[in-house]
Amino acid sequence: MTESVPSTPTPSKLVFIHEVVSLPAASKVRLLGCVVQYDAIKGQLLLEHAYPRTSSPTPRIWIDVNLVLENVKPALLDPGTWINAIGYTRASTPQNGKKSTKRSQTIQGTVFVQAVLIWDAIAVRIEDYEDILEEERRVRRRLESERE
Repeated sequence: MTESVPSTPTPSKLVFIHEVVSLPAASKVRLLGCVVQYDAIKGQLLLEHAYPRTSSPTPRIWIDVNLVLENVKPALLDPGTWINAIGYTRASTPQNGKKSTKRSQTIQGTVFVQAVLIWDAIAVRIEDYEDILEEERRVRRRLESERE
């Protein structure tokens, strides 16, 4: 008997930018961030979200938008724009496969998100978003502890 393949896509996990590095590669995530920089040559956005507020430096992550670029309005790529992104975590590889330089080691240790969808976050109240996501986490932890 063969096992059937689910016909629905895997749901994304709603995360803060600072949490992405702790997730396994190929995790499907949804996150919110403010565009800091757009690298047109690489097709990557640098996003940040100053949460938790005590984080120093501000958590940032590169989002590869090459797969969605043809459907993205140029205004979404402007610095200061808040966007939502759904994508898959990927481990970055060293340039040219070399591990000997400090630069390559830094690149190897980083994580980025391969975007499959991005859209504006105009209607999102950032503080409400943070509060709701934290409350969802508290409820999940409580439910998990009750199961044990």
